[in-house]
Amino acid sequence: MSGITPDISDFATKESMIAQEELTFGKWLNNIWRAVYTCFKGLTITGKVILTRKPVTIEYPEVREELPANSRSRLFNDVDNCIACLQCAVACPVDCIYITATRRDKEAPKLKTDDGTPIKLDLKQYTIDTALCCYCGLCTTVCPTQCIVHTTDYEYAQYTIGEMKYDYLAEDIRAWKHRIVK
Repeated sequence: MSGITPDISDFATKESMIAQEELTFGKWLNNIWRAVYTCFKGLTITGKVILTRKPVTIEYPEVREELPANSRSRLFNDVDNCIACLQCAVACPVDCIYITATRRDKEAPKLKTDDGTPIKLDLKQYTIDTALCCYCGLCTTVCPTQCIVHTTDYEYAQYTIGEMKYDYLAEDIRAWKHRIVK
């Protein structure tokens, strides 16, 4: 033995060593044939799958997938029926709903929602920051007039985070009522 490591030559003998087979020209050709054959076999299996199975993907955006009616996508608030009770903003766990309202004058004409609830506050601001929203649905469950709902509209990506704040008093967003609310 020399030093710390044992001398391997003492333990290894010719009988204990595994002898490698000698590579002949015939064995070399056989190895090439097996490699080509197995590659061809794998390609035929892949070709059969490609040619016989229907595609799984859809041709988006030409073909759009229909979401279930209870899916939680973009929020919409019908501000004409909103009584500014602030319950949705209080229930929101991430504080993404911003509401500002003032008391209506006593002399102002009486307004009511579609279900007959009197509107006592003038809504000045109703904004939802969808970049913060976690789509939990708590705001929709506490609304007494059911004016805030989840829609099935899922295409609302924006280039900047600031564009993901939606002011529901704006006319273009009020027009969503006829487009995305079902």
